[in-house]
Amino acid sequence: MSARELRDRTVARVRSTMTTAMRADSRALDTLAERNPDGLDACTLTFLRTGRTLTLATSAALTTILGAHRYGRDPYDRYVCLACGIERCRTVRAVSDVLAAYGIRMYPIDRPEAWGRADAWYADAAGHPVLLSIESFDEGFIARPATSPPSVPDRGLVIDRDTGALILWPAYDTATLIGQYHAYKNSTL
Repeated sequence: MSARELRDRTVARVRSTMTTAMRADSRALDTLAERNPDGLDACTLTFLRTGRTLTLATSAALTTILGAHRYGRDPYDRYVCLACGIERCRTVRAVSDVLAAYGIRMYPIDRPEAWGRADAWYADAAGHPVLLSIESFDEGFIARPATSPPSVPDRGLVIDRDTGALILWPAYDTATLIGQYHAYKNSTL
């Protein structure tokens, strides 16, 4: 695996972990801790109450680190880590090894969740529910209103499969939008 592929995979793991924590219902965790059905000890209860926030904070910190340790061309036209100046970044390798050691995997967004996120976005933009079409592609989903209400932009909303991020795009045809999104993702890694 190339150094860039390792970084891309590590970034995807961190984003997936952050997305999983964002999906967790903090009120449900608090309710579970308050009810304490299994007689959990104080340390476990504290972790139950703070684990989501801790995961989000740790994921944000790792995202910052991986943002600095990205690959590009140096002044000598070598492909290196822009933070370290070396071809195989030890920081990226260490983060990747730790995530692997703890069994951190990617949990991609599925079609129903993509629809739910798009439905919430379009309903908020229009002020009422909007009938949607959802198209799947390798890197995510494209949501479009079946008929565009005047209050909703006639655009494609992309839901990233790995992160769940929503990005509004111009009203390109599907093939063009997929190509543009692929180029965008490659430029931000």
